[in-house]
Amino acid sequence: MDDRRAALLLACLALAGAGVRHFLSPSPSAPPGDVQLQSSSIPRPNALRETARRAAQLSRPLLPGERIDLDNADVSDITRLPRVGPALAQRIVAWRTEHGPFGSLARLDSVPGVGAKLLDAIRPFVIQP
Repeated sequence: MDDRRAALLLACLALAGAGVRHFLSPSPSAPPGDVQLQSSSIPRPNALRETARRAAQLSRPLLPGERIDLDNADVSDITRLPRVGPALAQRIVAWRTEHGPFGSLARLDSVPGVGAKLLDAIRPFVIQP
């Protein structure tokens, strides 16, 4: 009796799987492997150019003597500093927006995640008033 129940259960599972496969399969009129793109998923050429420009800016290292003004720089510029990633750069900009300009590098220590070692690492690369 147990073998009959197991065989019946397997037959039901196979039938249910075939039904799901039938309902989820593409329509027979569509050729196999046909891909349809949504118009909203195609990026605009201007958006691609802007993304490429920002990526090139982020990947560009600081030139010798180039300095970044933390009171005016955006997230992408701050990310170019050594040991500063996108998340920390975003926290720096958010803190500056909430509390106002830093005025001095020592005040940057108020941003969560910024400590003495980071300040020493970025000191040669930032404009200090």
